[in-house]
Amino acid sequence: ERLVGSEMCIETGPTIVSENGQITYTFTVTNKGNTAVTQADDIVLRDVFNPILKNIGVTYNGTVLSNTLYTYNEATGVFETTAGAIEVPAATFATNTDGTVSVTPGTAVITVTGNI
Repeated sequence: ERLVGSEMCIETGPTIVSENGQITYTFTVTNKGNTAVTQADDIVLRDVFNPILKNIGVTYNGTVLSNTLYTYNEATGVFETTAGAIEVPAATFATNTDGTVSVTPGTAVITVTGNI
């Protein structure tokens, strides 16, 4: 399967947020494979925010993601990108002088910011 070697890391911050304060979730999807993940692969990022966020903003690789490329339910906290909205480049590989191979994963970063 083309997604073998893919990983996702989730970071949140800050750890203490006051009522009506802002929180940011950062999802970093990495691809350690030699084939890019494209729209045709129809990958979906789905998470349930707890606490539920209000008035969210979403970026994909630093660019605002159109709200036609994700759904968010403020009653349940369910966030989901549409199939194919996320692409992740293939990893790059280099042979070191000692013969070992170094892998630099391809990455995609999705950031969701909202108020609690």
